[in-house]
This record gives sequence, C-alpha cells and structure tokens, in this order.
Amino acid sequence: MDVLDKTLISQYRDVLGHEAFMQNVDLYREQAIKYFQKLEQAIELQSYPQWQENCHILKSASGNTGLKEVYQLASDLEYSQADFDELSEQLMNLIVKNDQALKALEQWLN
Repeated sequence: MDVLDKTLISQYRDVLGHEAFMQNVDLYREQAIKYFQKLEQAIELQSYPQWQENCHILKSASGNTGLKEVYQLASDLEYSQADFDELSEQLMNLIVKNDQALKALEQWLN
C-alpha cells in the first residue's frame, strides 16, 4: 500500500498553495498527538465508544492530509472489538505508521 495519497496532496497543495498546505500538515501533526493520547485513554478506560470516536477523528484528519496508510489503519481499527491489549499494540503500530507517513510526506514535498 502506498503510504501517501500523492494525487490528493498535489491537489490540496495546488489549491491552497504550498505554505498553507504545510500549515495544515503542521496542525495535523499537533492534533494527532492529542488523538493518540485520547486513544490511549480509551484503552485505559476500556471504552469502545471513546476508541471509535477518536479513531474516526484520526481517520478523517489523516485522510484530509493525504496520509493514506494512516487513514486505512484508523478505518480498520475504528469499529474493532479486539481486546484492549490488542488495541494497545495496534495503537503503537498506528503511531509508528503515522510518524513514517509524516516523514514520507516531508521528503516527497521537498
């Protein structure tokens, strides 16, 4: 699977301009930290509704930023009924994939 949706990113960058698009990426980077913290909290509370809500938000935000793999993983996890130990492992994987996707985005844009 491609990590990035390069067509979408190119379209956003063309419409918004490079600087505005990069501001959106920076905002996503800041917000993603909060989404991951809320997912960790959902695991601690063993709350599937909180897990689903924050996966949905992350899915939307990553999709709008062109992070195709993160979008797909968040989508796959959104309605997961796996036990919370498994979700904890999946969250760690999601965080790693998010970091990799952001690095790939930066490299591709430069």
